[in-house]
Amino acid sequence: MPLPSRQHVAAVPLFERLSDRKPEQPREPVPLRTLSYPELVRSVREEVSRLLNTRTGLPSHELLGRERSVIDYGATDLLWVNPFDPQSMRHLTSLLTQTVEQFEPRLHHPRVTIVQFVQTESRLILNITGTLVMEQLREPVSFRVTASPRLLEHQRDE
Repeated sequence: MPLPSRQHVAAVPLFERLSDRKPEQPREPVPLRTLSYPELVRSVREEVSRLLNTRTGLPSHELLGRERSVIDYGATDLLWVNPFDPQSMRHLTSLLTQTVEQFEPRLHHPRVTIVQFVQTESRLILNITGTLVMEQLREPVSFRVTASPRLLEHQRDE
C-alpha cells in the first residue's frame, strides 16, 4: 500500500532541525519536527550527497574493510581512479558502498553503482539503492547523486 505523501514517517534529524531552511523568515509558522515520505527520501539523498562529497584524509587502501568513525567521515579522493580499469572501478564502488553503509543508518543494504564517470573533472554520477528504514517504514529506494571536488559548480549547472 503506498504511503500518503504528507503522512508522518520519521522524525527530523538533529542537524536538519538546527539548519534554517528559510532564513528570510524570522519564525517558522510550523516547526519542522517530522518528515513525510518524500521529505525523508530527500533528506537521505542530501545526506548521502554531503557524505560522498566530503573527502576523508585517509588513502583508499586504508579505508576498505576498516571500521569507520567521525574522524574519517567522507569518501576517498577520486583522482586515483582509472575508469578504464575494471578492478579500480570495483574498488571505488566497494569503498563508496561501505561509506554509505557506515554513515547513513537510515539506508539499509545500500548499493552504489557508477552511472557515469567524467575523468577530466573527477565527477561521478552515482545511483544509490537500498532499503529506507525508519520507525515502521521499510521501503526500497533508488536515487542519483553527483560526487565531485567541484560539486557546487555542477549543482548550479544541472
